[in-house]
Amino acid sequence: MPPQNKKFLAQKQREDRQKRIIIIATISVLVIVFALVAYGVIDRYVLAPQTVIIELEDKTVKADEFEQQVRWRRRNMIVDIDQMLMTFQQLGGTPEVFSFFEQQLMVAVTSLQQPLLVGQEVLQSLTQDIILEVEAEKMGIIVDDARIDREIQEAFGFYADGTPTPAVTQAPTSTPSDSDGSPDPTATPLLQPTEYTEDLFNDNFQEFLNNIKLEGISESTIRQVIKMSVIRQEIIEIVSADVSKEAEHVWIRHILVEDEDTANEVLEKLADGEDFADLAAEYSIDTANKDNGGDLDWFTRGQMVPAFEEAAFALEVGEVSDPVQTDFGFHILESLGKDDLLLDPSSYDQLRNNAYNEWLTEKESEYQPIINEDWIKYIPTEPSLPQEYVTYIQTLSSGQPQLPEIIPTAESGE
Repeated sequence: MPPQNKKFLAQKQREDRQKRIIIIATISVLVIVFALVAYGVIDRYVLAPQTVIIELEDKTVKADEFEQQVRWRRRNMIVDIDQMLMTFQQLGGTPEVFSFFEQQLMVAVTSLQQPLLVGQEVLQSLTQDIILEVEAEKMGIIVDDARIDREIQEAFGFYADGTPTPAVTQAPTSTPSDSDGSPDPTATPLLQPTEYTEDLFNDNFQEFLNNIKLEGISESTIRQVIKMSVIRQEIIEIVSADVSKEAEHVWIRHILVEDEDTANEVLEKLADGEDFADLAAEYSIDTANKDNGGDLDWFTRGQMVPAFEEAAFALEVGEVSDPVQTDFGFHILESLGKDDLLLDPSSYDQLRNNAYNEWLTEKESEYQPIINEDWIKYIPTEPSLPQEYVTYIQTLSSGQPQLPEIIPTAESGE
């Protein structure tokens, strides 16, 4: 073979090797890039959602569950803001009206703008929930799908085994005016109820699911929220079973004054035989009851500030107290009665909740759920309050309200 041919062949072999190396390197790079992209996708949509955030015994809360619960909490906060703004407008939208809503609105808006704060609240709530699930099993509490379905139906106003919820439609009634019984064209329409059927409930519920799906919240999250609500109520029933429906009550009237010298002056006049009701009308700064003798009616423990409560329950019937200091001023109390009476529903529920909270505090110290230290990475920032709402609230706070292009309505929170 001629030398030039050998040289050409050697050069061609070198070029072929270089091409193969380039091709192999390119393929390797593409494989690595593809692998990284694939891993990122798998990590984002497969591995990360399955990361355990909270663990206790055989119960876990995974990252996707935590994320959706945060989204649900944020959504509810936005709905609350929306409803407050709507109520504010319905009541006239004046600065005076806004003062009643300002603190709540600013707290809610500030919380939404601090995702970590909302995440911490949800983490604490889910930590309590996982303890409740463990305890519910020990108590024999079972919440099956049928129970959850029924709770969802009732939350939407559909009672499968009860009276349908009426919705108003109009139907004309005929008033005989002639011998032929023809209807009176001026007859007043009567309101007739439209039956709330299961099909109508299903349509409403599906619309609700479609709306929350847009915010990254699944039906399974809603079912879990309902399940935990039922478990919580069942446990409250059990741990508060010994809470009595009766409690010691006292019937107190008082005279509230600004300083101790005035209080002693009132005491001296009472000692001289002057009438308590007359002195209340003259001296008391408690405008809610000064004109009815300072009468506070019957109350039980937990309804008054501690110093006032202690003095009230220490008095015998007919006895008058020494001056009692609270943040409101100085009180002169007189006991008009003391007896064990039935609690009103609100007070009874409060005692039941107190029993439950004490029980839960004990269980929180007993159990030590494992919390993933990287839980912060899984806090979403959506859904968020529309910027026009934030601007509107800020203008209200500054005393120069400017209506947003989107006026808050009940439907906008759906």
